[in-house]
Amino acid sequence: MNGLWKGVLSLVMMVVFLTATGAVYAGQTDLKAPPPEQSKAHKEIGIESLQYLQDWNCSLIPSGGGKINLTGYTRAYQTVDYIMVKLYLQRWNGSSWVDLGGWPFERYNSSKAEGLKGLEVLKGYYYRVRAEHSLSHNGTTESAKSYSDYYYVE
Repeated sequence: MNGLWKGVLSLVMMVVFLTATGAVYAGQTDLKAPPPEQSKAHKEIGIESLQYLQDWNCSLIPSGGGKINLTGYTRAYQTVDYIMVKLYLQRWNGSSWVDLGGWPFERYNSSKAEGLKGLEVLKGYYYRVRAEHSLSHNGTTESAKSYSDYYYVE
């Protein structure tokens, strides 16, 4: 292996190590400082009228020892062709929320989609759940978003 490839390999290994350990981030920030109040639990919907989408929400449930559960649901007024909730785990990096992963829960010919995902996370960070909610029926698609309260994992 020539010197150039050894250098490239060393750089790639360093980036992978720093990313895996969470050592790479822009600027010095206080990760223990809580996120701003507007990061609290809330729901979002566009200006479109909702013909089928009845209710939606998500939550983060701490289990202790660095374990958490992500939950969420999407509910329609009636049985629809397709309905889903996609749960995203987010971590506060000191200045913004960053998606760490996403898990979809889908149903066909149903009025409700719900999901539960158990995870073990790194201690010393704030976490929350972001969820995308969507359904389709007779050619109409409706969608919404929700966010859980944040939680500090010790």
